[in-house]
Amino acid sequence: MSKLRQNIITGEWVVISPERSQRPEDYVMASSAKRGIPLDCPFCVTNNNAYRFSIKEAETKNVYVIPNKYPAFSKADGVIDEGDGFYQNSKALGGHEVIILKDHEQDVYDDGVEITDELIGVYRDRYNFYDQDPTIEYTMLIHNHGPEAGASIDHPHSQLFASAIVPSYIQKELENTKAYFEANKKCVFCEMNKVEKENNHRVVYENDEFIVFTVFAARFPFEMWVVPKKHQPQFEKISAETQLQLADAMRNVLQKLNKSLNFPPFNYWIHTLPHHEAGASEYYHWHVEIAPRISKFGGYEMGSGVVIDVVSPEVAAEFLRKA
Repeated sequence: MSKLRQNIITGEWVVISPERSQRPEDYVMASSAKRGIPLDCPFCVTNNNAYRFSIKEAETKNVYVIPNKYPAFSKADGVIDEGDGFYQNSKALGGHEVIILKDHEQDVYDDGVEITDELIGVYRDRYNFYDQDPTIEYTMLIHNHGPEAGASIDHPHSQLFASAIVPSYIQKELENTKAYFEANKKCVFCEMNKVEKENNHRVVYENDEFIVFTVFAARFPFEMWVVPKKHQPQFEKISAETQLQLADAMRNVLQKLNKSLNFPPFNYWIHTLPHHEAGASEYYHWHVEIAPRISKFGGYEMGSGVVIDVVSPEVAAEFLRKA
């Protein structure tokens, strides 16, 4: 029987309808073969294509950072008015960077936690860089893996968007977490961690500092959240030890995803407190969201905003734990 579930963080409704699909095994990808390294890969250091634009102060042993060639947000000056005096619009001010692993064949989930830890350290440092800019309201890190997930270049890389606006989805999270805090005097993320730990139906992995679970009101089959166990509003303020624990959690659950579904395409992104929202630190809790891209939205999802997830999060968690 299909069930309606509400996301306690955003207030959004989803339909969990496993009868519309089959078993979790039906989502195992047909092939896990890696493509060869193209001779003209623009991100390979040896080609010195993108690498010549490396931001030297951001570079580490295994990672380099460049400005995006076609930025969604930029520091370009000028006034724009395309609203005909009716619609609201402005210049898309901010920054847009690409964070690239130097080794074409080294991915974020590969063996050895050290490089994952180094990569997350670069994420954190770039967040702190934009935190110093008073024009930046929000910074978001995203990682696209596989063409189905929006990765137009096969070489492993992440992207960082720094914008002069707080994205609508983050605003929704802030509003709902604030309402819960005002009603209950507790952080809803901390309470969610407690519930997930106690019932253990959806927990996929945990270590000393993080718990990873499939989402009660998942938008995507096998969607997982990586959440700090202790209340932490800002990703960019994490300690070196917390960073290493995050690297361990991310690497482990991505490996479980790969072993279970045979290297599916996926996205992950970081949700953290906006740069100038210190008042929300009591009730907002940063986290990482991981979304395998093994299903597509249809007309109902697009027209209603209500997603139909055809894999039960509880069944998904059990399947992933076995990996």
